[in-house]
Amino acid sequence: MKFMLYNVEGLSIPVEAEPGRPFKFNCSEEECGKNLTIEGVILPVSEDEFAVVLNATIDENPDFKAIEEIKARKYVFKGKVNGVEVVLPAETFEDFAKRFLEAVDSVLLLR
Repeated sequence: MKFMLYNVEGLSIPVEAEPGRPFKFNCSEEECGKNLTIEGVILPVSEDEFAVVLNATIDENPDFKAIEEIKARKYVFKGKVNGVEVVLPAETFEDFAKRFLEAVDSVLLLR
């Protein structure tokens, strides 16, 4: 499955992982603007646990306030980013795409 991880050193990072199975993902400076090593596990959680992680993420980095709109509050990432322990909100690409397409107010028209 593909997931979006939010606030990975201030970035939203797409990763491929299976829920409950450990994974490691490296992103180069060329790809991500900085070298990132992400290792851990994406876990299914209750909506309440997701809300705690989401609120902590937004408190830490208000730039991520837009992710309050996540409707499918099912997963968190627990692990390390560049050796630092983190717990971050995660969203499947499928749920991300649905949320994006439903956000009519967020559509940008290019001419």
